[in-house]
Amino acid sequence: MLQYVYGFSAKFSMKIEGKVEDNQSMYNDIVIIGSTNMDLVINVKERPAAGETVLGDRLFTNPGGKGANQAYSCANVGGDIAMISAVGDDVFGEQLLHNLEKAGVHTACIKQIPNESSGVALITVDENGENSIIVAPAANREVTPALIEGYEANIKNAKAILMQLEIPFETVELSVTLAKKHGVLVFLDPAPARELPQKVLENVDYILPNETELAQITNMEVKDKHTAIEASKKLLAQGVKTVIAKLGKDGVVICSNDYERYIPGEKVTAVDTTGAGDAFAGAFISQIVAGKTVEESVSYANIVGALTVTKVGAQAAMPTKEMVENFMKERA
Repeated sequence: MLQYVYGFSAKFSMKIEGKVEDNQSMYNDIVIIGSTNMDLVINVKERPAAGETVLGDRLFTNPGGKGANQAYSCANVGGDIAMISAVGDDVFGEQLLHNLEKAGVHTACIKQIPNESSGVALITVDENGENSIIVAPAANREVTPALIEGYEANIKNAKAILMQLEIPFETVELSVTLAKKHGVLVFLDPAPARELPQKVLENVDYILPNETELAQITNMEVKDKHTAIEASKKLLAQGVKTVIAKLGKDGVVICSNDYERYIPGEKVTAVDTTGAGDAFAGAFISQIVAGKTVEESVSYANIVGALTVTKVGAQAAMPTKEMVENFMKERA
């Protein structure tokens, strides 16, 4: 279990009487605001306990970061998406930008920070596909309120924004405020989990915690779909419109003030759970913005998350739209 576990609009402008006027086509339906990291992954038989040294199998690098993972997943299944983030001026930064662009993510709002390293995540994956993660934020600390203010027009012209909590929290707060100011849907993946103030929760349309995060942000036990529903109700009482509680292989609980539904998980053989929750989130927002119902969107995102765990890595493991459609045809 994760422990803290293409379409694309081109940007261009016209110069009119000495000033630059942005063309509407620079804006995207979805804006994802969050972290961009390079994942350094080691496979081990068992993850080390405190003070223990273990031998790993191999090391490989894979583009990651919760924000970038979600952006990649969203674009990979057809979402029209821009990302607001920051990377360093190092080789990892160049690789991270190229990888997102290859998937169809609009990267003009990703700032490359001089004399700074890109974010790095150190990940160990055991033989059961479970993982532990340590993140060094680095350039992600530069995803500041000032950076967001410079891209308010992108938020204003979007249909929805999606955020996580690997960037400064004041940036999340401002992003929520700007989205609500302009009538834009707010999606929040509360990871890594932390206390969330009422003023943020009451402006969240969709919150997407896994069971560990749901337990942490509500201070309630979450061990199955029934306890997930009870914990979700606490978030609803704090103003959240809809809770999408991800229970991994056990499925998803959907809760709103007048609706509860459990959707079973897809049965696959897990190789690596890294990025599965992010793959789910990116796919989910793509489907909601495309006009699908919440249930349809969750079912689709379930498939994307499930296919992701059948391969090693985060973005490298995420399925394309065609792969998802083929899976659905084979299952029918």
